[in-house]
Amino acid sequence: MADSFSSDAFCSQKKIWAHFQNHAAETFDAAHPRLDFLLRQIRKRFRHGHPVVLNVGIGSGYFEQQAVRQPWEVHSLDPDGCAVARVNAWKVHGHVGLIEKMPLPTESCDCVVASEVLEHLTDEQGKQALREVARVLKTGGAFLGTVPYNENLSAEQVVCPRCGELFHRWGHHRRFTAESLGQGLSQYFMIEALRRTAFPPFRGRTLAGKTRSLIRVSLARLGQMIAVPSLYWYAKKSPGSKAAKKEP
Repeated sequence: MADSFSSDAFCSQKKIWAHFQNHAAETFDAAHPRLDFLLRQIRKRFRHGHPVVLNVGIGSGYFEQQAVRQPWEVHSLDPDGCAVARVNAWKVHGHVGLIEKMPLPTESCDCVVASEVLEHLTDEQGKQALREVARVLKTGGAFLGTVPYNENLSAEQVVCPRCGELFHRWGHHRRFTAESLGQGLSQYFMIEALRRTAFPPFRGRTLAGKTRSLIRVSLARLGQMIAVPSLYWYAKKSPGSKAAKKEP
């Protein structure tokens, strides 16, 4: 599904995310435009009813804070219990667990969001994750999210000064292209949108700032790495999905 930057040193990312989610939440501020975009996509496609929306990966909790303002039943999944406890206080249904083995019933969600998540998984974990998303989604349910586009994984390598262990600074395992991501998604989902883009801020910027943001989006759609492009997808669960039908 993607080029892999695998290592035994990457076997656990719990310490990384326990730190950033609980002690450096401002790290996620730059993600707000991206998450606002995903929230708009959900609102556009679920204008009626009260969908069950699951977000994978809490981060600072910005997605949850915005989502509970909607007429949705909001769920979150994260391996960090402290982050889950925080969103539970906001009337979110938090679940401690991993996307590869989700503690949710089969066909219980109308929409699953995984933004900047799949790159943190090994190839095998990634296959299990897509299978699990398809399992918890209702037929016709939506799966949307983002991953970095064509990331140079080696450029983000760092070494621990104490033990000498080499690792990716954000815990990324895999590099995605549109082709590799589409190949994986198409096993379980009907892809409605899959494209390169970027998520620079527009709100509150001057005309010059908004112009620079537009230029960045344009360059990202062309695949220019200077724009730090992402891959965005929106897909629906296929009626004949191969996902397991048994309860977790």
